[in-house]
Amino acid sequence: MLHTKRQAGFTLVELLVAVIVLSIAITGIASLYYTMQIAQARAQNLDLATRAARTEIEILRNNSYNSLTPGSTIDFTASLPSSLPHDKKGTVDVTQPVDGLRHVDVTITYTDFGKTETVKLSSNIGVIGIGQG
Repeated sequence: MLHTKRQAGFTLVELLVAVIVLSIAITGIASLYYTMQIAQARAQNLDLATRAARTEIEILRNNSYNSLTPGSTIDFTASLPSSLPHDKKGTVDVTQPVDGLRHVDVTITYTDFGKTETVKLSSNIGVIGIGQG
């Protein structure tokens, strides 16, 4: 009577399949991590630009109504956060829809991962009051 001993362990094919499956899983996780890092950076830049636009509106509100000349464009690029991408630009367009009211359109543009992003906020500033537009 011959008894054959069965050897324990993995075959070469089983190890190769395991390595391939593990490689695919690690590649997927790394890709997801990279995508999340980009999404986080884009969200942070959008938040910075939105805060800068709101700050500029507050500065305009705190200045006098008469300092806003209808038809003028104010460039506030120099006061944008340094952490925004270097090709950032900030402008304010001032209009006068009716007497006693100035309308300001604050626009910030920047390039984020090769795509031009724009944040635009508007507000009405009156002689005796402030309104959101």
